[in-house]
Amino acid sequence: MSHYPKIPQYVHPDFKNKAIPIKECGEALVNIGAYSFKHIIEAPMYRRLKVADALPHCYVRESIIQLLEEAGQHLPAGYRFVIWDGYRPYHVQEAIYNDFYQKLKTQFPNEAEKSIKERTENFVSYPSINPASPAPHITGGAIDLTIQNNHEEWINFGTGFDDFSEVANTAYFEQKREKQKLTDHEHTILENRRFLYQLLSDVGFTNYHQEWWHFDYGNQWWAQQKEKTAAIYGVAKLEEEV
Repeated sequence: MSHYPKIPQYVHPDFKNKAIPIKECGEALVNIGAYSFKHIIEAPMYRRLKVADALPHCYVRESIIQLLEEAGQHLPAGYRFVIWDGYRPYHVQEAIYNDFYQKLKTQFPNEAEKSIKERTENFVSYPSINPASPAPHITGGAIDLTIQNNHEEWINFGTGFDDFSEVANTAYFEQKREKQKLTDHEHTILENRRFLYQLLSDVGFTNYHQEWWHFDYGNQWWAQQKEKTAAIYGVAKLEEEV
């Protein structure tokens, strides 16, 4: 898993701009746990972490399954994508946002509220269900994932799930490599990140640069980075929520 291109470090300053319109395509959410996929399994992390109202399974839009299976054809034998999170109900998004916001307020007690909010939203989107500007995970078009090897171990990407630190930045080890020689351990992490980034970029996903594990398709973040005229995923709903 080597010799993949460098991860781009430039991020368009307006990529989070949610002014781009949404033309909902109507794709359904798919319960990953209800099917046996060749290259995809689930590990619903917020349920494991006992976040209130977290779903027992991971749900994503239909096209995301198709794209992951396409990308999975290029995984080594026995490797699979592990989906940590996909569609996220409003109350779960709200709980994650509020929890991180409060942690930052405690960590930076003298910082202005606006600054704390900006710090929070570097890693957790505001829990919006506004039809014109929904949070990415609420659309069912955002996924958090890792890769499992043929020994059923998660490969090393340098941080765990929801590690809200600078090391989580997708290009962190690219930047570090420009300043100093990486250790063998760090170089392995760099190659693993390049591998994941390239696999998913090649089939049409975009990456959220602050989190190596977060990729988008069909939502406004994706549309902005791909310079589309419209997003195709708006607020999603599970049947039991409708």
